[in-house]
Amino acid sequence: MTDAARNTRSVVFDLFGDFIRYEGGAIGLSKLCQLLAPFEVQPDAARATMTRLRTEGWFSSERSGRTVMYSLTPKGLSMLDEGRERIFNRDDAAWDGTWHLVTYQVPEDRRSVRDVLRKRLAFLGYGALAPATWVSPRDHADRVTALANELTADEPGLHLTQLTARTGSRESDREMAHRCWQLAELNGQYRDWLADWRPTFPRVHSGASRGSDALVTRVNLVRSYRRFPFADPGLPAELLPHPWHGDTAWSEFIAAYRALGAESGAWFRTVLDE
Repeated sequence: MTDAARNTRSVVFDLFGDFIRYEGGAIGLSKLCQLLAPFEVQPDAARATMTRLRTEGWFSSERSGRTVMYSLTPKGLSMLDEGRERIFNRDDAAWDGTWHLVTYQVPEDRRSVRDVLRKRLAFLGYGALAPATWVSPRDHADRVTALANELTADEPGLHLTQLTARTGSRESDREMAHRCWQLAELNGQYRDWLADWRPTFPRVHSGASRGSDALVTRVNLVRSYRRFPFADPGLPAELLPHPWHGDTAWSEFIAAYRALGAESGAWFRTVLDE
């Protein structure tokens, strides 16, 4: 897939996730092309992308007169809901020092199951303490159990055990956190993101971003930030480097996202009403 195709695909999901799903849930291809135009996406590319996404099961389509209407399938909605939950909600609950451990055994001929399990554990915020032992300061036992049931339903052979443990000291806790996650690297990425976006924030908060520019800025804001919630395990403050730029980045992101809401939404509805 080319970079242009990936870009179009990403913008389509962002438009549906932030706007279209809340304004009737379906949109005609011509209107979608109008919304994609400020992102320099050509109609042919939009049509090809929607055909591909429909084939993959993310969207369904039906004709309304001469218009082809696209809407998210349950699979698409689930994916967007999961992503939105991760981006916009943070677990700031106090930590009592208990670690949740997941250990597993997967037969060698079930490597694909092992790969999926690792990716899903990482998505939940677990880090690899050892090749088959993953840890998190947050207890996601219910979701891990659901994940194990889902994987073993089609691919038997996975044996998974969940445990809780304590290290005995905050120093040991911090050492383990730095072993399991690349916190210094992630902190630097947050710092770089802030440096990239800080020149834009004054224009955003002053209301100078108008019309299609507001929508493009909001979509690009989300696109640039959303990698963090999937890389950041959401560790308690006592386990993080100081200063932790992730807190500032999240606050700045939320503030800018909200500031762009009214104007970007107004332009979006103008396109729909034309």
